[in-house]
Amino acid sequence: MKRTVILAAVFAVFTALLVFLFFNGIDTKYKTLAEPVKVVVANQRIVQGTLIRPEMLALKEIPKEFVQPKAFINAAAMFTKDGAPMYIALNAIEPGEQILYTKVSQTDADTGVSSIIPDGKKALAVIFDNGSSGLTPGSKIDVLSIINYADNNRQVNEAAYVIAQDILVLAVNENYLGAARKKDDGDTGAKKNAVTLSVSIQEAQSILLAAEIGSLKFVIRPSGDNETDPVKAVKISDIISNVAKIQPKPAGGQSASQKETLDIIKKYADALNR
Repeated sequence: MKRTVILAAVFAVFTALLVFLFFNGIDTKYKTLAEPVKVVVANQRIVQGTLIRPEMLALKEIPKEFVQPKAFINAAAMFTKDGAPMYIALNAIEPGEQILYTKVSQTDADTGVSSIIPDGKKALAVIFDNGSSGLTPGSKIDVLSIINYADNNRQVNEAAYVIAQDILVLAVNENYLGAARKKDDGDTGAKKNAVTLSVSIQEAQSILLAAEIGSLKFVIRPSGDNETDPVKAVKISDIISNVAKIQPKPAGGQSASQKETLDIIKKYADALNR
């Protein structure tokens, strides 16, 4: 009987010890997770493609368990010894959001465009028919195309279409987003009008097709404007209501590819109406 009582007492003590160790471990774990840690956060909205400056950032104490992987814990690491910016935002960063290595990119003149392409995007180089005047790396633009087409009456019409909206410019000629600007070497050839855009694969398809059959143009968005809305195509008849017959541009005003496209459209329309 005494032996049974002793065993029961030992078992009770052992069980109590295990329970104590278990809850003590949980308590220690949660105390560790609740320990305040300083991380770098945005103190304002940082637009995609923006060079990150010290005044855009702040240090904030948060529980260790809420620190995201790859978060900056030292703002000084984002700048040179002289305080010059070293990183650009690959995606928009909201106020209070932690600054993550995955959302920024360190660039210089030698890294090229591949390191500054936002997640889920591709880089597409195009040449706009209205040149690249006014564009700088980090600009936001809408891409438009003026396309000639034949309607059901075989009349050649011209319309302006919005092909893509809120597109980030990654590079203009050899000047890349976040890198020191190169001086113009005086070459005014077509290659000096190359503009590299950050696009989805579907946007790339639309832009390439529009460039093939029409003229490609852009309009620059004001800073902070990221709204996208359905936009109806505009025909010349929408502008001049009393036009009885829409005439195509003279051949001299069209590129070779545009003229070939119009010829194909006319032949196809003729075949359908025979």
